[in-house]
Amino acid sequence: MNDHVTAPDSDRTLPATAIPALAVLPAAAERTAQLMREITDPRAPVPGLRWNAAEVAAHVVADLRTYTGVVAGRGPSVAPGTAPASELGTAENARQLAEYPERSLDRLAAELTTLMPAFIAAATAAPDGTVGSPVGVDMTPATLAAIILGEQLVHGLDLARAAGRDWPIDPADARLVIPGAVEMLPAYLNRDAADGLHTRYELRIGDLRYQLAVDDGTAAVGPASGRPDCVITADPVAFLLVGYGRIAPWGPMLRGQLRAGGRKPWLGFKFNRLTVSP
Repeated sequence: MNDHVTAPDSDRTLPATAIPALAVLPAAAERTAQLMREITDPRAPVPGLRWNAAEVAAHVVADLRTYTGVVAGRGPSVAPGTAPASELGTAENARQLAEYPERSLDRLAAELTTLMPAFIAAATAAPDGTVGSPVGVDMTPATLAAIILGEQLVHGLDLARAAGRDWPIDPADARLVIPGAVEMLPAYLNRDAADGLHTRYELRIGDLRYQLAVDDGTAAVGPASGRPDCVITADPVAFLLVGYGRIAPWGPMLRGQLRAGGRKPWLGFKFNRLTVSP
């Protein structure tokens, strides 16, 4: 990806303005926290997940605690290549919920708004390089900030669905998640689906452009260049929710929010099966 930094030894810090997601995280966290306070049934099931509302809220808070330590270089981290990121993510989610027993939505809401400034401060002060993570992927502070924003938007939707509430997502906020989400695509590659596949996707998500190169069970992300086999054009919100498995691609396709083109547009149907989620 264009803005990926690979200088782990550097002691230079990034200005907060170099990480645009940080600017919207306080409002995003307050919005999620307010929804937590308004949910009347903490045991309400979350459509599409194995968790109830209180467990989703606990995951949001526990994940923020974990990644505040990660961005500060305090771990936990797993060496790249130890296991697939999806398996490590599943194990990390289970560990967090087991070790963090709080299920009061009011207390979780309060902790979320208290923790977010600590994450922002840690991300702003972090060296301009990468840190290890519990999913076996080295990440920059910008990537971590994008992922944390994605947690607020996507798990906010989960909580809203449990409560039967609407949860509109601002396309500008979704756009800030995309760089981090795209950078993570190779780590979450479905190797079975990618086995024997040699192709180049160009991803056009709003004004963002990337290339995803898939070569026989491996993948790499970089700037868009050359002539791709398949071009995926997507609205940022549609890309976010389809990518996180919260909606099927068919609705956005019918509304023109998700389109495949290029020399081999039929490869667009395979794209959504190329990644796995924890």
